[in-house]
Amino acid sequence: MDWQKLYQSRTLSVQEAIRQIGENQNIYLAAYCSEPQTLVEELVNQKERLKRSTLFVNVAGSPLLYAQEECLPYFQIRAFLSTFGLKNAMQNGDCDYVPVNLSEIPKLIKQSEVDVAMIQVSPPNDDGYCSLGISVEAIHALVEKANYVIAEVNDQMPFTHGETLVNVDQIDCFVESSRPLLEIPEGKISDVEKKIGENVADLIPDGATIQWGIGNIPNSVLYSLKDKKELGVHSGSITDPVIELIEKGVITNSKKSVVPNKIVCTTLLGTEKLFRYVHNNPMVELHPADFTHNGKIIGQIDDFYAINSALEVDLTGQINAESIKNTTVAGVGGQMDFIRGAKNSKGGKSIIAFPSTLKGGKKSRIKAAIECVTSLKSEVDYIVTEYGVASLFGKSLKERAAELISIAHPDFRDELREQLKVAKL
Repeated sequence: MDWQKLYQSRTLSVQEAIRQIGENQNIYLAAYCSEPQTLVEELVNQKERLKRSTLFVNVAGSPLLYAQEECLPYFQIRAFLSTFGLKNAMQNGDCDYVPVNLSEIPKLIKQSEVDVAMIQVSPPNDDGYCSLGISVEAIHALVEKANYVIAEVNDQMPFTHGETLVNVDQIDCFVESSRPLLEIPEGKISDVEKKIGENVADLIPDGATIQWGIGNIPNSVLYSLKDKKELGVHSGSITDPVIELIEKGVITNSKKSVVPNKIVCTTLLGTEKLFRYVHNNPMVELHPADFTHNGKIIGQIDDFYAINSALEVDLTGQINAESIKNTTVAGVGGQMDFIRGAKNSKGGKSIIAFPSTLKGGKKSRIKAAIECVTSLKSEVDYIVTEYGVASLFGKSLKERAAELISIAHPDFRDELREQLKVAKL
């Protein structure tokens, strides 16, 4: 059977496709802006029939339809990366957090029981291959492992380069759609975030290869790099500001030793502008997370700079990037993957950047003690706030504390010094 006939024979309405799923199933959803919304909407519509099913999700960008109160009696949610939108479900016990490095999610999937994979792809090309488009992450592992693979074929999904191809014969069921992809628009960058971005940019030399996370501060860093030269990108995600840096000739990828002359990532977290930009653009390659987040591979890239964020930091330099008041609101993500990669890189550095305070300046993010530890004090080179840069590598505990207090908000420095005396570091 040629691929066109196979494709036609496996194309169903969304209602029929979801009716193939029974109760008590392990259902994995494609992550981030690639979450297949047509499939998820029908999954929610048929929730009563799918009781006791577990949804495995990576939720950045998701509208979280399955986490609405009326869905929680039917679905148990397991999140590799959480968000404030899952706070109530977390606190009620309807959602459980799975702390795993992003580099290891493909391995975890290969070791797990996967009943259903719901993914989103482009229409097939002339050779019968669909593109995973804006997110690869662990999809290849899901397609290989799942008993039943449903693909939403969205004609608005870009066809991207890298390891993005899935053959029609690897997919059990197709549901066609035409709708905008989920987007993560840029937020307005505050004066504090702008200053943090400038402080981080001062640390990054010409010719470096950079990785960054999600949110206003990483975007502020990118906007502060406009005067740099010959930067490269090897990141978990890329965001809209990267387009301007490419067009200005700041990002060339000419110094990279791994996948030279290409931007490498595993997902796109942005808007339609970014999605259109990568369509059939050979400069941007998407690869699985066990490649993009692999510390050994990253370590082969000289001058690799990992730029990530935190919820809070203690006076020894330990990082909490996961939890607030015993509720997981973020996750391990790729932070440790990229920090380890930077450690292995000749000339590489790891940077953690965040505002010095929260709750409108009422609380310090730099504390004597933190709630949980995502990244170890021995791993981070620089911590950056709007008040400057704390250089931690090779520093003693007392020296680290002094560095961190110097970049805390002035209103909290005396209090931190008193806490330091009590802690007797």
